[in-house]
Amino acid sequence: MGRSIGAPAVEATGRFYHKASDSTIVVRRHGSDIEHRVARHGVSASYPIAYSLGAGMVGYAYLVRIRDYLFQSPISFYTRTNTWDVAPGNEPKKLLDFTRQISSGCLFCHTGSVRLVAGRTNQFENPPFTAISCERCHGPSRRHLAKPVPGSIVNPAKLPQHERDNVCEQCHLAGAVRILNPGRDWWDYTPGDRLEKVFATYVEDAGSARLRAVSHYEQLAQSRCARESGGRMWCGTCHDPHGDKPNRPAQVRQACLSCHEPLFAAGKHAPATACVTCHMPSLAPADVAHSAITDHRIVRKPEPDRSPARVRTALRAWREPDSTMALRNLGIAYFDWAAREPDPDKLRRAYQLLSQLPPGARDPGVLVDLASVLLEQGDHRLAVQLFTQAAQAEPENARYAYCLGVAHERTGDFSAAIEELKRSIRLDPSQMDAYVELSRTYQAVGRPAQSQEAIRQYLLFMPQNLTLRSVD
Repeated sequence: MGRSIGAPAVEATGRFYHKASDSTIVVRRHGSDIEHRVARHGVSASYPIAYSLGAGMVGYAYLVRIRDYLFQSPISFYTRTNTWDVAPGNEPKKLLDFTRQISSGCLFCHTGSVRLVAGRTNQFENPPFTAISCERCHGPSRRHLAKPVPGSIVNPAKLPQHERDNVCEQCHLAGAVRILNPGRDWWDYTPGDRLEKVFATYVEDAGSARLRAVSHYEQLAQSRCARESGGRMWCGTCHDPHGDKPNRPAQVRQACLSCHEPLFAAGKHAPATACVTCHMPSLAPADVAHSAITDHRIVRKPEPDRSPARVRTALRAWREPDSTMALRNLGIAYFDWAAREPDPDKLRRAYQLLSQLPPGARDPGVLVDLASVLLEQGDHRLAVQLFTQAAQAEPENARYAYCLGVAHERTGDFSAAIEELKRSIRLDPSQMDAYVELSRTYQAVGRPAQSQEAIRQYLLFMPQNLTLRSVD
């Protein structure tokens, strides 16, 4: 875990063609530095890589730094196939770019801590983070370092089942979407406490046919072994986080024999040196190419490694948050799910849930989601009212200012739209959408010079931006 982020990894260079975007991608090395280059229709962008993300079990993602901001490269390295290819999520894109921004939440499972500019969630100091340390699983260490005696630090194995599992779930249960409780930050979680006090994880209901890369806990919960263990079986049964690199098949076999040895003694199972080969085969997840994950359902008989047709499903909380937040979090979860995987039914469900909340329970996050649905449905004036309430509650939030600007533009109040979009840019100069919307608004009111200036201002921030420089 301590190797999950760091200096650029992988010595190999590479070159490949991405058909969907008609782009040529080149990975070069210059001494100890690595550079990613994307070229399309005579326009290119090249960036030195600042950090690699991942421990290399599946592969590496890469981050570039522009001023105080981090962005993910559209290029990844996959260790299973020893190949370069586009990063997950970029496969169908018609235009690759270095605009996928990294926020504090993006780094939660890969770093020990982040160093943010005060009041920001995506603007970093230098260095921007620390590596994962013992505290990720054992909690604050100050008391233990002062007096290292039993009980001076959290031992996950000795926690109650719920709190014990939360220690692993914080990073190994991604679900379909995760929702922060109002007023909380990802880093508020402390091992030994309940994760749902900070955020709730929502998974697709039983109808889902998709296998996700980070779904180990969901799978384990389906296994008969875990269900019949009465809570005794957990990650620590087979995984030793303090081990160096043991013989994994043999280690897992020993765990299996703690319950299943009578099968061999009675001759009900043929002798075997490894259980994982048949009962925990490798499967290809739907969301990460060139990769495989171990099937934690611990199947009795191997199943074909296939990706069945996708079906529409519902969301459910993996563990319910406090009852006062259950409706709120589920509604926001549906909204975020719809944003990632567009579906009008999901959006309607989000609005249905969130609109049930009484006015006093509608925090800025709820107001913005409700307003976004109303904006999509054409109720622009009511959307402006809700966006205004959210922006007034959090005046330093650049996204809320941007949303309010867009809503004003939809109502025809171009002057107010321009002011809010400019305010959004002042609060966060890294967001391309605000500049583009400001340019469109200037164009709509017949001010082409200011329209071009808005784009020029963004290109001063990101001169190599491919989206605005590409010519189709």
